[in-house]
Amino acid sequence: MKYFIFFLFGYCFYSCQSFEERQLAYALDFAGENRKELEKVLDYYAKDPLRLEAARFLIRNMPRYYGYEGWRLDSIQRILITAEQKHFINDSIVRKWTKQSLYALPKIYDAHVIKADYLIENIDLSFKMWKECPWNQDLPFEDFCELILPYRIDDEPLSNWRLAYFNTYFSSLDSFVDCTDPLLLCNTLSKELSKKEFFYTTDFDMPHLSARFLLTHHVGFCREMCDQAVYAMRACGIPVTVDMFVYSPEYQGSHQWNVVRGKNGHFYPFWTSWYEMNNNKKGDGRKKGKVYRQCFGMQKEAIKGITSRKNVPPLFKNRFIKDVTVDYTGTNKIAVKVETEDPYIYLGVFSPDGWIPIDIGENIEGYVTFYNVEQNLIYQTLHSNDNSLKMAGYPFLYTQDTIHYFIPKTGCTEQIALLRKMSLTKGIKSFLYRYIIGSEIEGSKSLSFKNPIKLLTLQDTLTTNYNEFATLDTFSIRYIRYNSPLERPIELAEISFWEDLDMREEIPVKIINNLMPLHPANSIDKINDKDILSFFESQDTTCCLLFDIGKEISVKKIVLSPRNDDNYIWPGDEYELFYNDGINGWFSLGKQVAKERVLYYNVPVNALFWLRNLSKGKEEQVFFYRNNIQHFVTNLP
Repeated sequence: MKYFIFFLFGYCFYSCQSFEERQLAYALDFAGENRKELEKVLDYYAKDPLRLEAARFLIRNMPRYYGYEGWRLDSIQRILITAEQKHFINDSIVRKWTKQSLYALPKIYDAHVIKADYLIENIDLSFKMWKECPWNQDLPFEDFCELILPYRIDDEPLSNWRLAYFNTYFSSLDSFVDCTDPLLLCNTLSKELSKKEFFYTTDFDMPHLSARFLLTHHVGFCREMCDQAVYAMRACGIPVTVDMFVYSPEYQGSHQWNVVRGKNGHFYPFWTSWYEMNNNKKGDGRKKGKVYRQCFGMQKEAIKGITSRKNVPPLFKNRFIKDVTVDYTGTNKIAVKVETEDPYIYLGVFSPDGWIPIDIGENIEGYVTFYNVEQNLIYQTLHSNDNSLKMAGYPFLYTQDTIHYFIPKTGCTEQIALLRKMSLTKGIKSFLYRYIIGSEIEGSKSLSFKNPIKLLTLQDTLTTNYNEFATLDTFSIRYIRYNSPLERPIELAEISFWEDLDMREEIPVKIINNLMPLHPANSIDKINDKDILSFFESQDTTCCLLFDIGKEISVKKIVLSPRNDDNYIWPGDEYELFYNDGINGWFSLGKQVAKERVLYYNVPVNALFWLRNLSKGKEEQVFFYRNNIQHFVTNLP
């Protein structure tokens, strides 16, 4: 009986503890033999309540954090250092490392190895920046814990980084030491970070790089650029973190960026490589769907009990992110009809490998409500079925607080003309004009070009990745000069010259001036290698390309491809078009081999479509057809 009373007393005592106390107790137990190091920290701050609570915050969340170790991490770092220096990575190296999973390396949990001195130094340095920097005078303790205090970001190797970053970057803020606006400090430090060029590569799937590595090496992808900014900003007492979207609604992939907390408590996006924080809360204009913020501390469940439910996508079990879409979209909600009795419904965006869930809601009598969703996007409701996701209704366009369902009209068809299989994103679209408009192509009998003959002037945005132009003059010439636009570099994927309008005879030419590429991978030979995806971009912004034909000849046609993607319809490639029929899935409307740069199909009216190139390529996006125009989410009517 006495054992039962003792057990009951212990159970009641434990259950009366707060959630944070239970977290801390678990963390200390999880530390095992290293528990004494964590207790040293708690004892060290026993008489300083605020620092003690900061230490408790770090320790109680510590079981979630770990890094990796192994020789492969050192090897990938050496490859990245070389890539940063040469701005180039050999394809054979990429192929080798894509076969190796760095996430299979041994995990080293912080709680098992971290030392008291390491945590104490981080806490004291963080408090110094919080208490002494005038721009942090209104920063609440809770935000300090998330935005300045953390000793790590995610799964990078642990390192002593805070003082090193402070010594490197704080001097750039000397003229602002009395400033009370963290946004001004953020912009100043962003400019300092951007002085050293960042080599961007997405070739390797790897854990986060260590803070000390990123201090001296500016290489990686958007994640590393964000990490670098986080370390520098937090070391200098600027409250920042990282926002992200899981999967792009307009192109394929995820993305993340930095945000800084203003004095008003609002968060403002910034990106150290090319745009400043400017009170534009929408960021860089990319479509996001839903936005999540990375947190060091554990967050509340999106739906109570969801963490322990089976068949729920990992995103909604992640307790260390929170939904902050309202910061970008404002407040809204949509009620969507579904055709399933499953209790949880997910909001998905399109991927060629299946819809990607980005939000979760509860099914209440055949309807689910989603909150704070980005408008002007195409979504699909989903539900779990034996560890897979199934469509829960018809896809829909959410725009101007209105839902338009794509429900194919039975027996009602129309003919459509298709030009692309993928949305024309902002970056790709700019290639069609930014270094094209203002270009001139001239011919001459002599290399001096004393009396040049104008062959072509490019005055308008190009409409495709392949362009044929009849020349303005047919006089015989030996030399051709391609002049860059005013104060712009030359950027071309392909250029060729023909002696007949039917393009039976290509004129062989030789490049006779040696222009330096902006990056070695984009060398000058790319402009006539018959690969529409490779391109040349010059360092010089006032330059020309010189071609020698070798003899005098009349040039009748010029074929030109700007830097571009390969998602236009390409003659000779085989395509297949699908339409969506809700819970019944995708149905094929047939295969075609393209004979020209457009495909024609008879299709159901009011359907959502998906065009696949069966010959090559991976990039695809859904679209609908209105008023004789193919509409992706990038060009909604």
